[in-house]
Amino acid sequence: MPEDIAATLDDWRSSGRIASISSFVAESVKARVDRAESLARLENALGGRPPLDLINRARAVQGLPPLSDEEDPGDRAGAA
Repeated sequence: MPEDIAATLDDWRSSGRIASISSFVAESVKARVDRAESLARLENALGGRPPLDLINRARAVQGLPPLSDEEDPGDRAGAA
């Protein structure tokens, strides 16, 4: 883990912002795995990667900026 991120997590734990570093990391990893699994199920249901316009609508709901055609990762999973 990069030193600056470790220092931030130490600060957050010390200030009470997070209960523990290990719990925070475990919850973060679980959220990422859950998201990847959800995206895989969506891609399976759609028969492949969703079109860029659908990905960008999902990103907008999440408050994320749209991907441009140049940023579109093509067949790689996890873009939404």
